[in-house]
Amino acid sequence: MDALLSDKESWYYMKLLTFTLGIGMEVLHQYFEQKILQSMDFYVFVEKYKHYLFHECFPTVQCCECSQMQLAAQSKRGCLNEIQFQLLFEIAPPSKLDHYKKGRNNTIVKDCLCRIDAKRSNEVDCMDITLMCAIIKSCLINNNTSIYGNPRFLETIKETRNFLAHSTDLRIAKSEFDTRWDKTEHAVIEIASVVGNYFLKLQKRKIDAFKDNELSMENIKTIIDNNADEVKKNLQTLVADQRKNTILIKDEIIENLTKYKDYLDELSIDIGSLKFEVKQYALAVVASCSAEETFDSQVHQKDAATRISEVSVTEKDKDNSRCRVEWRLETPSTWNLLEIKETLEKFSALLRQWFEIEFVYVGSLVIKTLVKKNVLDNQDQMRKSIHSFLEKIVDVCKIKTDVSAVIKVALIIDPGESDYKEEAEEQTSKIEMNKKDKTTCIFCNKSFDCQNCLQKAKIISSLEDELSGKNLNCI
Repeated sequence: MDALLSDKESWYYMKLLTFTLGIGMEVLHQYFEQKILQSMDFYVFVEKYKHYLFHECFPTVQCCECSQMQLAAQSKRGCLNEIQFQLLFEIAPPSKLDHYKKGRNNTIVKDCLCRIDAKRSNEVDCMDITLMCAIIKSCLINNNTSIYGNPRFLETIKETRNFLAHSTDLRIAKSEFDTRWDKTEHAVIEIASVVGNYFLKLQKRKIDAFKDNELSMENIKTIIDNNADEVKKNLQTLVADQRKNTILIKDEIIENLTKYKDYLDELSIDIGSLKFEVKQYALAVVASCSAEETFDSQVHQKDAATRISEVSVTEKDKDNSRCRVEWRLETPSTWNLLEIKETLEKFSALLRQWFEIEFVYVGSLVIKTLVKKNVLDNQDQMRKSIHSFLEKIVDVCKIKTDVSAVIKVALIIDPGESDYKEEAEEQTSKIEMNKKDKTTCIFCNKSFDCQNCLQKAKIISSLEDELSGKNLNCI
């Protein structure tokens, strides 16, 4: 499973579009089936309102039913195009010649509805938001037929869809994303509430999970396969671009792995059916490597400037001395790198005893870490730390180990010490503060959002004992 999009503005675009075409359309289809159709089949509904739908596509053309109810008008404008109409109806050759007439330039001036039948194979999911709004408007709202819910919320989702469809570069700014997300989410929830309370609760849970989780290739493919909206081609474009970028970065990493023969150490680590082939390189060996510019060159420039200045280090500070180690993994295509990135950032505290994660990048998988200098200087300890770090990554990221794969890993080691003292002091102050605040875990710095927090049960038990003591004192 490929991961998707390290570019934030592209990610915002895809997140909003995926939400609109995924959960958004699921809610709309349920709403239409239960509150518009009620117990009626979709094709029966379309057949019932065929006359109205015909004149939304051909507003100026008379039909054989206009003698009973005149709907055609020269000044009228329709809201359906011929592609949408042909999606809904089968059109046979005319059989009743008195119902069918052509004028100048072979244009149809009168048509026969008898030759037009609703497609029985269609279900509600054949509609995108544009077609659904057009059907509801032409068949019901324009005929003063009341509908469940507020039509304004349908228009809100449609506006979001149109905004995304007309985006030229498939990117949106964070401020735009936040505004449109709030409006669209509110509209989806309001429509879900019309369907029913249980359905509303279910969709709220789905929305919360969608907001918390990263996009995966599997979910994107499902939306592309099951969605009728032509705007899904934008998803296909983004996925194709991401695959191309992943291949380019992966090829560059492979080239770098084979370019330099001199390395500090190598080891092979087996975890289940996975084999990690690890080679350690000193930064001086790969300083000319063009891939450095690919992964945030400004960070490297800042690091270089720090190393130029001479800083005196006391004996006490040596325990806090850290060196930067950059992990470059040639990952299998089945790994969801964006989900792995999110998990590593969320559970970095569980990995800190071996390597402290500073940044995680996707394309292929690049992890910038800090390691204690005394570990780096001890080959056996360094090997053990590498092994334990990789095992923990596989564990917390739930990477499948039953499928054989060889993962080449390059460790780019900067032997120069980083300015870690301030960071360590800040982290220590946070931990001390959280020790006083017993509602916060001192390990993950969260109010027990982390389900894997090993201290949660102990601290809850401690709080309960403390409360029990206070209650006894009150007696």
